[in-house]
Amino acid sequence: MIEEIVKSFEDTKQFINDHINYPVKPGIYAFYLSEAANFSIFGIGRQLIYIGIAKHSLNDRDFKQHFNSKKTGSSTLRRSIGAILKEELKLKAIPRGGVNDTKRFLNYKFINEQELTDWMISNLQIGYWLPIRFLSYEELRLIESELTKVLKPTLDLDKRTRKYNLLADKLDLLRQFCRIEASQQK
Repeated sequence: MIEEIVKSFEDTKQFINDHINYPVKPGIYAFYLSEAANFSIFGIGRQLIYIGIAKHSLNDRDFKQHFNSKKTGSSTLRRSIGAILKEELKLKAIPRGGVNDTKRFLNYKFINEQELTDWMISNLQIGYWLPIRFLSYEELRLIESELTKVLKPTLDLDKRTRKYNLLADKLDLLRQFCRIEASQQK
């Protein structure tokens, strides 16, 4: 099954603006660096860097959250990419939400979100897999875990699989710098 899913990722992989009729069904998606992209120690061109699941709609999860300049706080992918590219894109981390948001520093956002979105549009490709039959959220998570164990995406921080990511601690450190910066913006 893993090989079938990876083949689907590869067959459907495109820049986000090139996708037409992107699925509104549940599934699993994978982000790859474009051929020309260089992501420091976190990847080189064509490398898979992130796997995720959409329990309701791939379109909503990918188009409306990951590529939405107002949604960094709800996208761990955006927070990770922003942390890695913080200096290059001159990103400044700020708190998400108001003072009653308990995750306002943990799930920081950036002042200049559009810079991050523009980089993602130019440097990332996304592919997906749709299950043949309905799968529960728990079933999708199990498949996502298996894929992560095998493919070892460099931006994986999921507590279930992070032990397979040799760069998890480095990525956590970069994200910690952003959390500290956001907490200083009180």
